[in-house]
Amino acid sequence: MALLVLLARHAGETVGRDEIVNAIWDGNQFVAPKAINTAIWTIRQALDDDPEAPRYVETVAKKGYRLIAPVSAAPALRGLEPPSGAATRWPVASPLKGLLMALAAALILAALAWAWLQARSPTTSSTSSPELASAMTLTQDPGLEYLGQLSPDGRLLAFAWWQGQGVGRLYLRSAADQTAPPQPISEAGGEVHGLAWSPDGQAIAYVATRGGAQCSLWVYSLKDRSQRELAACMPMFTPSVDWSPDGRLIAFSASADGVGGLFLIAPDGAGLRRLSAAPPAAMADHQPAWSPDGQRLAFARQDPADGTRDLYEITLEGKLERLSHLKLYTLHGLSYAASGPDLVFSTTRQDARVLLRWDRANAKALPLGLDGSAPKRSADGRIVYALLRAHISIARLAWGEGVPERRISSVANDRAPAAGAQAIVFVSQRDGHSELWHSDASGGAVRRLTRLDGVVAAPALSPDGEQVAFLGSCGPGKRLGLCVLSPAGAKVQALSADAANYGRPSWHPSANEVWVASDRGGSWQLWRFAADASRPPVVVPTELAPGLAIEWAADGQVLAYQPRFSAQLRLRSLNGQERALELLQPGEPLVDWRLGARGVVLLARGSRERFRLIDPASGRQQQLSVHALGTFPELASFALAADGSALVEISNSAVADLMLMR
Repeated sequence: MALLVLLARHAGETVGRDEIVNAIWDGNQFVAPKAINTAIWTIRQALDDDPEAPRYVETVAKKGYRLIAPVSAAPALRGLEPPSGAATRWPVASPLKGLLMALAAALILAALAWAWLQARSPTTSSTSSPELASAMTLTQDPGLEYLGQLSPDGRLLAFAWWQGQGVGRLYLRSAADQTAPPQPISEAGGEVHGLAWSPDGQAIAYVATRGGAQCSLWVYSLKDRSQRELAACMPMFTPSVDWSPDGRLIAFSASADGVGGLFLIAPDGAGLRRLSAAPPAAMADHQPAWSPDGQRLAFARQDPADGTRDLYEITLEGKLERLSHLKLYTLHGLSYAASGPDLVFSTTRQDARVLLRWDRANAKALPLGLDGSAPKRSADGRIVYALLRAHISIARLAWGEGVPERRISSVANDRAPAAGAQAIVFVSQRDGHSELWHSDASGGAVRRLTRLDGVVAAPALSPDGEQVAFLGSCGPGKRLGLCVLSPAGAKVQALSADAANYGRPSWHPSANEVWVASDRGGSWQLWRFAADASRPPVVVPTELAPGLAIEWAADGQVLAYQPRFSAQLRLRSLNGQERALELLQPGEPLVDWRLGARGVVLLARGSRERFRLIDPASGRQQQLSVHALGTFPELASFALAADGSALVEISNSAVADLMLMR
């Protein structure tokens, strides 16, 4: 809002970035570059303004920005005198009608209020809200800083940092000096997804996963800079470790005898024991958080029927209590408030991760008015959390052109494209819930296909484009399973609703069948389902346990599947014979892959992001396109279109920094 007002004050004039920094960010050159880009993007999204053909805000290369829309006083406000020092002109988008005019009037009133506060006192805005007044930035590094906690004395910050390639590692830095270079302290081969300080500030416990399979709990000693592996853990990819206030126990997520849950272990690796057992077919209990008195653990537990999660609490003696009935599909970390017994937790609303306080006395979730995830309470009661700014659209990428052309975009994230000859199917939260949406091949004529109000993921179009297979809450009582629908009639049918884990489905080219990897039989196997549910599903033997991704070749002669926890592909012919296909070059993580008419197309991330084509017969690789790091989301998905191009998720913005609040 402040930037829009500044541009309106100088309508038709170029406002330089330095002027913007000085006027709005008090000259803070360290914070401003990303903040300006985000603010300009937000303004353009609100006004549906195309930067390539702007109607409102024009980018003046290497100079700044210019408001090119007409600016005048809104009729409803003519004759009103603004407070001394306030702006005397307001932006009015003349082509907007109806609801957008009402929105413009609201923005004008907000601008008046903002200008009045600025004129009254330069410090009013920093103290007007108790929550925002205590929020401060801890990191401003490129990439994603997604987990963090202050040391007990508040002098050091431990945090997880993904820099655009490789894995997210654990770093240590002065909490007060953002210019101090962060020091890596975890092993290079592990993706960190949980950390906790010891109460004496001499050690850090963290969990890290290698290759998506081997998860280990580690303790790093600050005294001698050594680290020790304590136990195997579950690769949850969510905050999953915490250290007790008395220093005697570390709580983490793990599995034993096929049952996941919370486990306790001493910092020296002794006394490993189970504390909780998750329900059958549910993910392991996770996101443990010790109460300030160290007598209880709060955690997240999944309902295996519909995949939702809620807040629970357990004592050291194993007494269990369910705290909430929120039925959350997304939960991004939790922590006790400083005084207890309330909790601070993060969930997703309208594609934004937001922080809420669980008011235990009244059993209500109260918004804190802050975006954020992975909240972690420090010894003094302050909470470190990650502020994520990410927006994802769907673009067309023609090989040789190198520049993705945005086709589908909205205020919500648009993801997981599936391409047909005449249509595109994708997943979006445009109406507040993950649903399937349909568009024509150009990305226009968008309409919603499902109203499941639950989980929707991994759509796959049938070869004739008449049906869509996907994973979702299509069973009775929103039970999770494998689903099929017809885009024409939008009638959803559950092929399974057993709440098991499923990978990305693939249609058999010559039969009305959906093939998918699943652990529905107790271990990961390849299954084939009749799309009309006329026959029971059948297991297809494979040499190795399949992972989440499988693909049929268009001619129906070869099935490719990715073994669990492997970057290799297995090519299976109709007679059941298999051979391996190597995908990656040294040091490259695999982002996504598809089997097309010319061979295997993959997206890999190294020093750059690269699409390559691999000939299945010879293994020869051909580079299709090269892109700068950050062009695509960390876990990007793409689909091959009928014209040989690709539909791929692109990052409009992807940054995360750590914040501190009380």
